[in-house]
Amino acid sequence: MNDEQKPIPVEDGETPAEQTAQAGQSVDPSALLKQIEELTNISKRAMADLANYRKRVEEEKSQFVKFTTGGVFLEILPLYDSLDRAVSQIPDDIKENEWVKGIVNIKKQFEQTMERAKILKMKTVGEKFDPNFHEAVTQGPGEKDIIIEELESGYTIEGQTLRPARVKVGSGGIT
Repeated sequence: MNDEQKPIPVEDGETPAEQTAQAGQSVDPSALLKQIEELTNISKRAMADLANYRKRVEEEKSQFVKFTTGGVFLEILPLYDSLDRAVSQIPDDIKENEWVKGIVNIKKQFEQTMERAKILKMKTVGEKFDPNFHEAVTQGPGEKDIIIEELESGYTIEGQTLRPARVKVGSGGIT
């Protein structure tokens, strides 16, 4: 841009055309159109940059929430595992006891809270072993690389492993 085409700053609410007329210069419409086009492009780039910034901040916020939520649940999962084992061992003759029903309801509330936090229990038995989701603790007779027993439940948060499932995997031997 040469000196004649430089944008004229707007002062005191005057348009560039008014400033040019006051200075005794003629107004070149093509120069003004070019200036409008340049300012429009600058404005569009600034708006695109702002939109990209907002998206990036939103993504970082989402990642932070997922990270902190996962961290809290990772600490609480052993408590849930104990509650789950306790509920699974309730003798049939006391399952209708109100106190026992209360404990079962607490477990259900815990599961609903995990679901709202997008924490899901992994499917394991019968599935193909995947080191991204499972930790093989032992092997035994069964179809090769197929999980034959779950030793500890695994969980995901939004598709990413929160805690791998500890499993027993088939060695390909006789079943």
